[in-house]
Amino acid sequence: MKTISLNGKWQLSGKPQGSDAEKPISLEGSVPGCVQYDLSMQGYLEKDIYMGENIIAAEKYESYEWWYERRFDAPDERKNVFLVFEGVDCLAEYFLNGIKIGESDNMFISHEFRIDRYIEDGENVLTVHIKSAVLEADREDYTLKILRNPTNVEGRHIRKAPHSYGWDIMPRLVTAGIWRDVKIEVRDSIYFSQFFFDAKSENCIFYYVLDFDRNDFEDVEIELTGSCGDDSSFSNRIKCRKKAGVMYFHINNVKKWFPYGYGDANVYDGTARIFSRGELVCCQKISFGVRSVNLERRDPAGEDDGHFRILINGIEIFCKGSNWVPLDAMHHRDIERYSSALELVKDIGCNILRCWGGNVYEDHEFFDFCDRNGIMVWQDFAMACASYPENEAFKKKLEKEAVSVIRKLRNHPSIIVWAGDNEVDSCTSTYNPDKNSLTRQVLSECVEQNDIGRPYLPSSPYITGEMYEKGERSQVLGSRLIEDHLWGPRDYFKSDFYKNNKAHFVSETGYHGCPSLDSIKRFISPDKVWPYSKNSEWILHSSDQRGNDGRVMLMEKQVRQLFGEVPNDAEEYILASQISQAEAKKYFIERMRVGRPEKTGIIWWNLLDGWPQMSDAVVDYYFTKKLAYYYIKRSQAPFTICADEIKNWNLNLYACNDTLEGKHGHMTVKDALTGEIIRNCEFEAKENASTHIASLPVFYSEHRILIFEWEINGERGFNHYLCGYPPISLQMYKEFLQKYDPINSYR
Repeated sequence: MKTISLNGKWQLSGKPQGSDAEKPISLEGSVPGCVQYDLSMQGYLEKDIYMGENIIAAEKYESYEWWYERRFDAPDERKNVFLVFEGVDCLAEYFLNGIKIGESDNMFISHEFRIDRYIEDGENVLTVHIKSAVLEADREDYTLKILRNPTNVEGRHIRKAPHSYGWDIMPRLVTAGIWRDVKIEVRDSIYFSQFFFDAKSENCIFYYVLDFDRNDFEDVEIELTGSCGDDSSFSNRIKCRKKAGVMYFHINNVKKWFPYGYGDANVYDGTARIFSRGELVCCQKISFGVRSVNLERRDPAGEDDGHFRILINGIEIFCKGSNWVPLDAMHHRDIERYSSALELVKDIGCNILRCWGGNVYEDHEFFDFCDRNGIMVWQDFAMACASYPENEAFKKKLEKEAVSVIRKLRNHPSIIVWAGDNEVDSCTSTYNPDKNSLTRQVLSECVEQNDIGRPYLPSSPYITGEMYEKGERSQVLGSRLIEDHLWGPRDYFKSDFYKNNKAHFVSETGYHGCPSLDSIKRFISPDKVWPYSKNSEWILHSSDQRGNDGRVMLMEKQVRQLFGEVPNDAEEYILASQISQAEAKKYFIERMRVGRPEKTGIIWWNLLDGWPQMSDAVVDYYFTKKLAYYYIKRSQAPFTICADEIKNWNLNLYACNDTLEGKHGHMTVKDALTGEIIRNCEFEAKENASTHIASLPVFYSEHRILIFEWEINGERGFNHYLCGYPPISLQMYKEFLQKYDPINSYR
């Protein structure tokens, strides 16, 4: 296949949609890109659109329509020529040499058009007309079911990143543009239109569908070759008589794919070839992993608390990781942030990421990294926190999207769960969730028809119709859901809401922490940096474009809750907020780990900001790490020692060993500030379990910080525990930070 890139500079023009009174503005458009970026680079918006309140000015252009134009020379070949748009945001018409060749209405998926008969000799003109997503949404019908949750109603019918209309983690920025690659593909006479590897053991199946002109289809053979390392390989070649079929093949000395901490993330790389009359006509790179996935799920019933756990290759995996949220409000910049963001994922020790339903679907580069680093991916379909239309037109849009996404991504071994949406079941409380035809029928059937061996979860958290019909919904939410999002009152992180929650698997929970002062100065105007109270820029970057200071004051309350006071100095306040966040995230993770086997995983919110803000993220938009980052890195390590909460006058310590090898080691417990040795002992840690190893007499009234140090086979480890109920002395904690330097110790 020959590929010609059409990325680069295009002519771009725009005007208020449907208006002939105003002269169009003319720009140089970037592809990949978005019009808001081009407007900011060329003086129509402020260059740093994220600074201060600059982003509000972008709302002026939400009602504009846009035209992209690009000229290109005709390729030499005129057969099997396709124009491919990997991502267009969002409602578009496509013209080649003035002739309309197609249209699209979905930001999330690629769109392609066969253009053999439209190409002219010499120069060709390609035009893309993008309509206003906001104005087009005005044409839609809104049922009462949709209006029950009024937030971001205008985005419900439009297949566009839900966060674009404003979220509590992102600004309102209703983008438009060509945000992923554009290319011309001159395809082989016979090629794979789709394929899939069903690989759970050494005996595998290759499913394929070919595309061809019947006149070219003669004496066709398909060959597969590949390997993992130097000692495991496969090879097979078969005759092919039909458009679609299967090939069975055997892997010698098979190597299975495991998540981080449980074994090697083995990936097979190879080639799929098509021969016709003995001549090679198509050569396609392939990669896949050999592994099985099971989701064991049982709702609570009576005295039974239910069950939720993920098994890879028959082994229970304790899941520890982050929700993956937008890398940038302007998604063409995502790819620039991939490398640094994914290195953070690896460094902090995640073995799972949950791709949240308010985001876009990530590209192969993201999943390739997860494949090769043992990072499981829980993939939501792109719906979040609201009812969506259930008319036939929307169902067809969603079906087309889901089929495209599944077929594109299904060969990545890292993807272990498809989930229908984020919080739609829990946000639409006045109707039976099992009557949601989108997640119970459309998406369920898409997964069943286009994937093998991956579980499908209709919603996160998933609330069954049986619970609803029994009138148990109010009882289970926040207390008996087996897989839950723990937000609740957002009060003290050790309150009863968090401490007593019965969820086996927590797929969202978080806590606020300020970015560093240096980072804040990069996005808050000098006269608005401090104080934060009644500060419009802090409110906007918290993220609220309606003037509500609730999230700003929530962080203040969380600081006051832990320390009993709120510092007046900016640096001191930032430190206090970061300590509060760090201790909270540490507690959430360790609480789940010591709760094994009943507790089976936690996916906290979240690793990295997608725009500069005050948030739950542990790394800010500029990649500056907060204190919580270093704490989480220890709390998520495959092996660590953690403390449970005080029970019966004692603090119980656990060896949390999320590996498949038992451990023997030596542990020392001491007071961080006085150096007093409290306990010296040997310990044994069972494999893939949390093992009780010691009990320490501790009073609730004691305010001190305990240090746990251990050695296993010459390797040393470190963790700490904050004793006592609030208020904690901020001065005491600062002395701990100065004396023990946990940031450097945690690297």
